Amino acid sequence: MSKDKGPPEGGQVRPHYLVDQVIEALQDAMDKGVYKVGDRLPPEMKLAGQFGVGRSTIREALRVLSHLNRVETRTGSGSYVVDHRRTKAHAQSTMSLDEAADIYAFRYTVETPAAEQAALRRTGRQMKAIRQLLESAKKHLEAQDMSAVAAVDTDLHIAILEAGGSRFAAELYRTNRARIEQAFKALLHFTGPAAPGTSTLALQSLHDDLVAAIERGDGKLAARLVNRDRKEVEIWIALARKQGKRKDR
Repeated sequence: MSKDKGPPEGGQVRPHYLVDQVIEALQDAMDKGVYKVGDRLPPEMKLAGQFGVGRSTIREALRVLSHLNRVETRTGSGSYVVDHRRTKAHAQSTMSLDEAADIYAFRYTVETPAAEQAALRRTGRQMKAIRQLLESAKKHLEAQDMSAVAAVDTDLHIAILEAGGSRFAAELYRTNRARIEQAFKALLHFTGPAAPGTSTLALQSLHDDLVAAIERGDGKLAARLVNRDRKEVEIWIALARKQGKRKDR
C-alpha cells in the first residue's frame, strides 16, 4: 500500500486551478501507477498541501472521483483507489453531450427553488411517495437496469416538483420525459459507468441527502444540495468534453 505519495510528475497544481484539473491530475497519477488499486490516498490536508489548493477543492475532487468509480471513501478510514474497470453497466444514449448539458442546465434552474419549497410544503403523502420512488430507483440500480433507473429518477423529480407546488414544471417534465431520461443516460454514458451498492455515484444520482433534507423540512439545505449536484454535473461534463477532444486529436 502506498503512503502519502505526491502528485504525478510535473509539480504542484497551481492554486488557481479548478476542481476538474485536480481530478485530472489525480486520475493521471492513478493511470501511471503512482496510486495503485487498493492504495489509500493521503489525507485531505496533505493532498491540499501537495497540490497547492484548499481542502474544499480536494474534498470535491474526491467526491467526483468516487462518482466516477476511481476511489472509494470509507468513513473513518480515508479514500482508496478502486478498479474502475470492475463495473459493467453503461447507460446507452443517442443524445449528444451538449444537448444533455443544456437539459440539465434548465433542470437546475427549475429544481433549485422547487426543492426548497418542497421541504417547506410537502405533505406526508407526498413524502411517502418520494421515499418510495427513491427506494425503487436504488433497487433498479442494484439490478443495473439503467433504463428503469432513468424512468424512476424522472418520476422522483416530478414528485419533488409537485411537492414544491411547481405543477407547470412537473407537467413540462411529463411532456418531455423521454428527452429527460435520455439526458440522464447520456450523462452516465459520457462520464462513466454506474456502480451499484454503496457507490457514491448511486447516492448522488438517487439524492439520499436531498430527500432527507426535504423530509426534515430544511429548505435551505435542500437548495444547497441541488446546487452541489449542479456543480458536480458541470464538472463531469467538463471532464467528458476534455476527454472527447483528446480522442478527436
